Amino acid sequence: MQLIITEKPSVARDLARALGVRGGGQGCIEGDGRVITWCLGHLVEFEEPDAYDPAWKPWRLSSLPMLPEPFRLRPVRSSASQWKVVRSLLRDRRFDEVVNACDAGREGELIFRLCHELAGARAAVRRLWISSLTEASIREGFARLEPSARYDALGDAARCRAEADWLVGINATRAVTVRGRSAGSDALFSVGRVQTPTLAMLVARDQAIRAFVPKDYWELSGEFTTAEAVRFTARWTAEGRQRLARAELAQSLVERVSSRVSSPHGPRVESIETKRQRVSPPMLFDLTSLQRTANGRYGFSAQRTLDLAQALYEKHKVLTYPRTDSRHLQKGMHATLPEVIRSVGAQPEYSAFANALLQSPLPRSGRVFDDGKVRDHHAIIPTEHKGSLGALNGDERKLFDLVARRFLGVFYPDAEFDQTVAVVVVGEGAPARKAAARRSPKDDEKKDDEADDRLLDALPPPPDRFVARGRVRVSAGWQEVAGFGDDEPSAKGAKDDAQSLPALREGEALRGRYTPEKKQTQAPRRFNDATILGAMESAGRQVDDEALREALKDRGLGTPATRASMIETLIARGYAAREQKSLVSTPLGEALIDGLPVPALASAELTGEWEERLSRVARGEEKRDDFMRDIKDVVRDLVKRVAAAPGIAAPGATRARSERRTSPAREPAAKVAVAVVESGAPALGSRTGVVCPVCGQGTLIVGRRAWGCSRWKEGCGAVFPFEGGMPGAKPAAKPKRVRKPGAKPAKPRRKKGEG
Repeated sequence: MQLIITEKPSVARDLARALGVRGGGQGCIEGDGRVITWCLGHLVEFEEPDAYDPAWKPWRLSSLPMLPEPFRLRPVRSSASQWKVVRSLLRDRRFDEVVNACDAGREGELIFRLCHELAGARAAVRRLWISSLTEASIREGFARLEPSARYDALGDAARCRAEADWLVGINATRAVTVRGRSAGSDALFSVGRVQTPTLAMLVARDQAIRAFVPKDYWELSGEFTTAEAVRFTARWTAEGRQRLARAELAQSLVERVSSRVSSPHGPRVESIETKRQRVSPPMLFDLTSLQRTANGRYGFSAQRTLDLAQALYEKHKVLTYPRTDSRHLQKGMHATLPEVIRSVGAQPEYSAFANALLQSPLPRSGRVFDDGKVRDHHAIIPTEHKGSLGALNGDERKLFDLVARRFLGVFYPDAEFDQTVAVVVVGEGAPARKAAARRSPKDDEKKDDEADDRLLDALPPPPDRFVARGRVRVSAGWQEVAGFGDDEPSAKGAKDDAQSLPALREGEALRGRYTPEKKQTQAPRRFNDATILGAMESAGRQVDDEALREALKDRGLGTPATRASMIETLIARGYAAREQKSLVSTPLGEALIDGLPVPALASAELTGEWEERLSRVARGEEKRDDFMRDIKDVVRDLVKRVAAAPGIAAPGATRARSERRTSPAREPAAKVAVAVVESGAPALGSRTGVVCPVCGQGTLIVGRRAWGCSRWKEGCGAVFPFEGGMPGAKPAAKPKRVRKPGAKPAKPRRKKGEG
């Protein structure tokens, strides 16, 4: 018999439908020689510190670092009933084969392997690895199951990631929090391998914005008129610079060019050059690029986009696996894609584009097909699912539309433009150097808010030159199918090239009118979901080039599957907040980063190096033991540094020294599983600085048996009961009570002994 274990009940039902397994069961589906059961995400987790040593329960620097060897496992308490089903089936000797059908990725591999290890299962294991949940894809996947041993390196990387996060998170959080008490802080400072560098980027950007001092500068635009009374505009440029540092310079320049109105020193066309520009289709989506584009186009948060993509994959079966970091397809998929194109073309809005592609063989572009750039999963594309999209809600339809149009567009020709650069000269003097008069396309893409060192503090000698640029689309190509997205290079420079230039001749005389424009240098822009995802992907480097972004992927912060949740975690922990569409750090988050005694913990580059090493472990190029040895060395070093450094004083989370507890022995180990804090509580009755997930206004206070909201007097009765010393996975929150004006606050009932 065959036992199949999936990550979610919905996937188990999909597999059962495709394989013809129809019988019922307790926590499973049985029939036709198969039993399909499921996890509920993680069913197994690492033990808490005190399970290794009772001395590790109190929060004391003297007990750090905590380096379990080996790590022990336990069932997740909130999923205990399903764990019993899975454990029983894994131990059942009726099964001669177990199929790991958890999500095909690093985390799915970990979910299965932890269950298999804790259950002590002995049956042979094979791996199901598919990128689509259509019935055809499922049956094809079961026809080519692979030995689990082929994925041992991926399992090692998954285990390394989990253990490294535990070691860094638990030790750094306890060390920084306990040390903070010396500064009078009652805040719980949650520190994480990916979380903290991400927060550091937000803090650095916000501090740069606050420190920014705008500077005035002036630019000069000229409106020129031909003999046929056709007007166009051009911008004064000298040695590639356009900005003047002072108003008097701009005025002197206006007077100089305005005094030259007739030949031979009046404005005339010095040169005009038109080049054909080809713009390739943007690459297929991986999860991060899809999240960035959806944020720019529709304002979706990263988590919202992931949730929508997951629903389109699992529920509707219209997209392939979304948690991918690849933007390519395998070469072997080329023959199967016409069926996918027909499926997309069955929808009226795409039929014309799809039918046009089916008239001739699909191109085999290296920008689309590259086996070397596909590891776990290929790029996100539509499936061959047949049927109406009527079951999709509005946001799901928007996201599907992005993917469908991007998929069709990659097989269309390049868009073509005629790019024209005209140089108007006023006055006489040395002839222009080409590099000075004609900037490269890279220069065309430079933004107005670049470095202040581009300001000119003196006027160069005449003649003066004005540069006009225009762009006319000659062939729409892929742009007929898809509009611009945030990560599409074709969108750059479009604003400067918006005008259509008239037919001009070299030497042609013009009339000119000149206008100085006062402007200010601009502060860096705040992060939003799209830009922080890009920064996480490239480990803090500002990268616009698609090829370079691909090369840096292994050195990013987190994975495509975890970045969205990391943003939400920072918000839930009170370290970051959303202000309209922007992401900003909070005073608590800034206090943590500014006071962090080990700067390496906030280093995006260091964490990026760890991610690259995890990728090497997954490819079998580095040993798991080598990676973990280095992580433990880092943990030992950070504990020493934190112990020797001053504590962090958190804003709004301190008490008078006489009121602070000095005995940590009674402090409960805690961990809110509602994406609130990682582990531990600093002091009984203290404020954690964590925003209440129920009312969103108060902060959580530590009690003896539960965490409660600081705004209980105002009516928020949120209580997070401890389970075995830990708050439960779901808040046992009473309905928020709203007092009538003038009424006395009603104190929420609490069990005896609660804080």
